[in-house]
Amino acid sequence: MQKLRNSPIFRAYRGKLGTSQDLRSILLIGACCLTLAILGSVQFSWIKRANDDQQQQVMAAVRFSIRVFNRSLLREVSHLLTVFRAEPSWDPSDRARRLAESHFVWHESSSHGPAIKRILFHDASDQAKPRLVELKLAEQRWEPIRPEHGHQDLEVRLQSTSSRHRRVISTPWLSTWLYYPDYSALVRPVATLAREPVSGKRELVFAGYLVLQLDFEHIRQHILPALVRRHFRAMSGNLLFDVAFVVDDEATDIYRSERADMSDPDVGAEPSVSDASAWSAGDYQLVAGSSEMAGVRRQVLLAMGSVPNPVEKVGGIQRVALRSSVPDSDAIEIARHPRSRRRAEDSAGETVVLPFTPDRARLFLAGDRQHRLEVVVKHVDGSLDEVFALRYRRSLAMGLGLLLLLGGAMALVVVSLRRASRLASMRLEFATAVSHELRTPVAAIRAMGDNIAEGVLGTNEKALGYGKLIRDEGRRLSEMIEQTLKLVSLDSGSDRYDVVPVDTAAVVDDAVKHARPIIDRAGFVLERSDAGDIPPVLADETALKQSLGNLLSNAVKYGLPGRWVKLEVAATNGDEEPEVEISVHDRGPGVPPKEVRSIFEPYYRSVRVNDSKVPGSGLGLNLAKRMVHGMGGRLTLRSVPGQGSVFTIHLPVAG
Repeated sequence: MQKLRNSPIFRAYRGKLGTSQDLRSILLIGACCLTLAILGSVQFSWIKRANDDQQQQVMAAVRFSIRVFNRSLLREVSHLLTVFRAEPSWDPSDRARRLAESHFVWHESSSHGPAIKRILFHDASDQAKPRLVELKLAEQRWEPIRPEHGHQDLEVRLQSTSSRHRRVISTPWLSTWLYYPDYSALVRPVATLAREPVSGKRELVFAGYLVLQLDFEHIRQHILPALVRRHFRAMSGNLLFDVAFVVDDEATDIYRSERADMSDPDVGAEPSVSDASAWSAGDYQLVAGSSEMAGVRRQVLLAMGSVPNPVEKVGGIQRVALRSSVPDSDAIEIARHPRSRRRAEDSAGETVVLPFTPDRARLFLAGDRQHRLEVVVKHVDGSLDEVFALRYRRSLAMGLGLLLLLGGAMALVVVSLRRASRLASMRLEFATAVSHELRTPVAAIRAMGDNIAEGVLGTNEKALGYGKLIRDEGRRLSEMIEQTLKLVSLDSGSDRYDVVPVDTAAVVDDAVKHARPIIDRAGFVLERSDAGDIPPVLADETALKQSLGNLLSNAVKYGLPGRWVKLEVAATNGDEEPEVEISVHDRGPGVPPKEVRSIFEPYYRSVRVNDSKVPGSGLGLNLAKRMVHGMGGRLTLRSVPGQGSVFTIHLPVAG
């Protein structure tokens, strides 16, 4: 073995293979590195784009939630003001029952009944002695306010306001509300219908104020959290947000969303009240309109619009824009009064149309100064830019880790391929060296076999038989050695073809002459079918003879039981240019369709052939195909199982 590895032929061939394999390894490593670079670039670009898109989606969701929250809040206020609309046609003695029904409607339609702590009425019908009474809902009656209830300041304020009202008021006043922040009270004028003594015309006469005193603790603990729960659910990626109400630069109430229960799509985040001191001044600095800085989204809820002069005279200083229209409370079945246009019978029994048509509710703040109310939404961890920057870095780290794993896997594959290639090269080199070293002893064995078969050592019949056996097996061994060496030369790329115009008929005759002994010994019949004028082809003469010889030898090996071989040569036009077709026919078992492509692989032998014990190495067809392709031709197969096969060499016509 050591002698073979140190032989000059072995070392030269190993040097060629080593250089070629090194080049292939370098190209493979370069391709892997380029693939990793492209994948990394695409992956990082995609991560950046996905992160930016998600951030934009979150901010869009926050903006949408604020808008919807604002509309919902104003809709709740509008609904409250619309439900508690006292109409001029109501009989003063029936006012308590009507307002109790309105409270029931409000409670049933909004589920926020406890938000109204008290329903009061400031009776100004007697200017000399106005009084403040409270509605007892259960009894549906009015009860005077006792001094210990602590409403003296509100009563004084209402007396001062009522003194500014004229006796006859216009219809819009009946839909105009004033909100007194110091008392948490919503106040609206109430009028009755009366006839003008001189003209007899019906007119609206100021009768007092309806006062709805709100329970702000209930609103803060229940209504606002419910609205936050409805509109600020855990958003993309289960992000958590703080929702704060900022009044005159000071955060009063803050609600923090919690993670949604993803198993129940109908359950949103449950908000909880947070500590307002956790918000720094920079978190909710006021700006005009709405702003969005460092992931903080804010929107003004309380408008700074102008106030009409009549409202300003009675204490209104700031308008609250109720942007959403609310259906008329008359649409609720519990209300028993007629539709928007009221009809009543006068004392004479004739029907007249009252001048009252309800307007959309208007709300104004009353006090010593205007206020600014904003809703501010920010991520619990601070700036959204920082949150998504951290997400981006985490995604990059994960992507880089995946690329490193992929790179490691590629490196292992390259190393494994390198080792497998080296092992295959060593095996091939060993086979090549052994084949070269076997040429000389095999040639000597063949010579001795020829001598014995020809009677040089005697004419003993048994000796002659042994001589022929030695000669035939030596010849077969020589063919296997030559085929192995040819395969090695094709794999290494050292085999070169001298493609020149070749006399087709002469090459075919030489190939048949060389294969004739094999055909005759096997007892086959050779049939020739040559066209009259066969043009020369572009080919390497030696390679063409070897290819045709391999096909003829293969037809003899696998042509049983037909024992017939046909060699056909014809000139055709081919697909694009004229060519010569050299076909070898046999009447063997044929090639199954599933093995048509496999039989041209080196060392491939089907199970059926192995079972038949037909000698062979599985290299003949592979060498024939590779040599024909190397000369610029094609080798095709047509086979019908059970009827035989046809192998055809296609070569271009010279000139």
